[in-house]
Amino acid sequence: MIFLVIIAGLVLILSAFYLVNSWQQYGTWLWPTIMVVVSLGLTIYGVWNLPVWSGNDTAQKAASQSISQTTSQTTSSSASSFSQPNNNGLTGQTAEQSAVTAQQNVLTQLKKNYKTLGSVTFDTKTKTYEIVPTDTDTVKALKYVISTPAKADDAGWGSLTKSIKKTSKQLKTALGSGYSISMMQPDDNSKAMYTVKDGNTTYDIANQ
Repeated sequence: MIFLVIIAGLVLILSAFYLVNSWQQYGTWLWPTIMVVVSLGLTIYGVWNLPVWSGNDTAQKAASQSISQTTSQTTSSSASSFSQPNNNGLTGQTAEQSAVTAQQNVLTQLKKNYKTLGSVTFDTKTKTYEIVPTDTDTVKALKYVISTPAKADDAGWGSLTKSIKKTSKQLKTALGSGYSISMMQPDDNSKAMYTVKDGNTTYDIANQ
């Protein structure tokens, strides 16, 4: 596409000179004007479809593939491996210790599931597992989602959130109600891009 822009731009310049020369020397303008209009149209078309405008550059495609691969890997090794804690007969401190152990086991599993995407931490106050993206291509894709939420699916956003939502449902089975999973923003790990609680989406940056 860049070659089309260059060629059309050169033709546009030459056509403009041709139009001026024809008008001054021969008083004709029809054919030169047509050439100017056509070359101008091609130049605008080429510029409009450059990767910087369309968002479909190679890096973006690679980022989308990165998220898709992560989603596939996460789905194949999903939270189905989470073991549900057995709290029968446990009370007080013992039950609390069992819950903490279960939370840490889940955290360990989530770290394995999302290791190709980034790191995972657990906020005990909000009972939220936070995915912090660090993979270069994934970060690019998520930044694209933040800057262009209307085209989030171009970066594989729908597949990723669907996977996280599925994992959230499995967390409810393993740990009980009240636990959330959040995908954090690459440039600000204190803000979430997507949050799901007990299998229900509570926030999605692409739908704001």
